[in-house]
Amino acid sequence: MQYQISKLDKNTLRIAIPLIISNITIPLVGFVDNVMMGYLGSTIYIGAIGIGAIIISYILFSFGFIKSITTGFVSQDTGTKNDEKLLLSLFHIFLISSFISVFILIFRDYIISFALELMNTSNEVKKSSRIYLDYRIWSIPAIFLRDILVGYYIGVQKTKMAMIISIIINIVNIILDYIFIILLSLNIEGVAIASLLSEYSIILFLIYAFQSEKILKTIKIKSNLFFNWSSIKEKIAINIDMFIRSFILMTIFIYFMSTGAGYGDTTLAANTILLNFFFLFSYGIDGFAHSSEVLVGNAIGNKNQSLLKSSIFSTGKLSFFLTFMYLLFFMLFDIWIINFITSIESVNSIVLSNIFYLYMIFIFATIAFWLDGVFIGALQSKLLRNIMILAGLIFFLIETTLFGGNNQGLWLSFFIFFSLRSLFLSIALYIYLKNNKFCSV
Repeated sequence: MQYQISKLDKNTLRIAIPLIISNITIPLVGFVDNVMMGYLGSTIYIGAIGIGAIIISYILFSFGFIKSITTGFVSQDTGTKNDEKLLLSLFHIFLISSFISVFILIFRDYIISFALELMNTSNEVKKSSRIYLDYRIWSIPAIFLRDILVGYYIGVQKTKMAMIISIIINIVNIILDYIFIILLSLNIEGVAIASLLSEYSIILFLIYAFQSEKILKTIKIKSNLFFNWSSIKEKIAINIDMFIRSFILMTIFIYFMSTGAGYGDTTLAANTILLNFFFLFSYGIDGFAHSSEVLVGNAIGNKNQSLLKSSIFSTGKLSFFLTFMYLLFFMLFDIWIINFITSIESVNSIVLSNIFYLYMIFIFATIAFWLDGVFIGALQSKLLRNIMILAGLIFFLIETTLFGGNNQGLWLSFFIFFSLRSLFLSIALYIYLKNNKFCSV
């Protein structure tokens, strides 16, 4: 019997495909950075970019919920057809992100120094990472603005515009990488300056949005509502829950990098390459997570239980299809890609000895990413926070007591972490669907 794609599947793909395309360009920037450094023939350069990128990602991913929260609120407000509430949500999220940006920039020196001290790596790598971070941290306000704007476009299902923004910013980044690193020989400084300049191109897209989006041009709201404390407090509470969740996730990533670095610069370089493979996967599969946020949020806004269940099934089914495509691609071309990144045999050997764990993580992380999107669309931040706390505690327990001491044990613990998140989120989904809790909240 031939499978017929449903109308909802088509809508899921319409939302997800532009996001998958745009998301894949994000880790491709890191991939290009590694290629540029790899051709310079130094594990120090590769490791420095890895350490610098994971620290800035630690900061950004700790607040990466800004885009998802924006999507969750916008999709629910769109479902209830309340433009005034939607505009207020955008303004309140902007206020919160502005406060976070100012705080980070004021304490940037302390944050960078503390983060580098946590890294168990050579002084040469730390010195180069410091150069990268001193430039890169100034891009944070622009990145938060981008997350809000992209989150808005996703929430109103204008995902092609979200795709255009992400792709153009990342293409500009890659072009500037080539100019600053290859033509101007700026090495680490070149990578950081390229990222900084490309991120601030979001200002052009914001100008366009204010000129073209009806909600930003025509909706008039009394000024006292913009600073309504009860509404702001609700968003602050959700932001705090999501911050804790994201902070734990990025703490695990930074622990992973720091522990791997303790096994030597060669192991650090290999883990950096494998994590770039993981980020390439995660940013792609995140397209369906965003689809879950939009469709679930919209169904809850409409109080449509049947549409909710169909949306969850559609996004989950298509998430696994994409994972299969990723696995097929990497299994066919992994050796060629690794050799393309670097010709250092010791690095390649470590990559190949641990790549099986990465492929297993692909499978189980798919469930975690998909269900993250479902519960973010439902704005169930406390549930996501509590599951991350539990899975994170178990990760640190088993890594430090059972599997610690070598890089393979580190990767095994990483795999168990994603497996536990998937298990706990699946149990929560079953309970919520069985008791019709989504549309009752």
